[in-house]
Amino acid sequence: MTTADADVAANSLRALLESRASRETLRAFLTGLGPSERVRAALDISGALVGKLYEACAGGPALTLEDFVPAALGENKPVIFEGRNSLPLFTRFQKRFCRMGAQIVGYNHQTMSIVTGPGFFVVAAASPSADVPGELYFDYTMTPGAVPSGWPAFKPNDAGLSNLVYKNMKDYMREVAPGVVVGTAYKLGKAQKAYFVLARSE
Repeated sequence: MTTADADVAANSLRALLESRASRETLRAFLTGLGPSERVRAALDISGALVGKLYEACAGGPALTLEDFVPAALGENKPVIFEGRNSLPLFTRFQKRFCRMGAQIVGYNHQTMSIVTGPGFFVVAAASPSADVPGELYFDYTMTPGAVPSGWPAFKPNDAGLSNLVYKNMKDYMREVAPGVVVGTAYKLGKAQKAYFVLARSE
């Protein structure tokens, strides 16, 4: 696919969301793209459209830990998802994941990390008692059992400025397409009306 074709693909995702396309239509469109075009298309949406994507993907198949780090990959091998959030500033980031024993741990890799801290989290399976029942979530209230080599040193999410960003947070996730997910943040059970999309880089 040429750069011009990729631009069309990205614009088409916006058009699909603006026309209130179904979850199945969005999934089919993204699945039909190559890996790099899929990432480009997912990251092209911003602002309120990220929230629309989350809403459109309600009722889809539940995500599992395998969707973030396949067991076959083994331990201490990072998987990177490129991300964009719905905020007006500092919208681009990465979430990096790694299997460590029975856990999949992750952190936020972005330009503001020096201020906010890395924001470590543990990927938790869907639970009927969670804020959003049936949805896998990134739990910032859990302390990872181990941190992969080469990652930032562990810093708790209730210390320093991390306290303002990550304390008491859980991100609830929905599948969009293979390698593409969308999430929303909750704190102490309250929706923060903040959304983000992640696309696995290849």
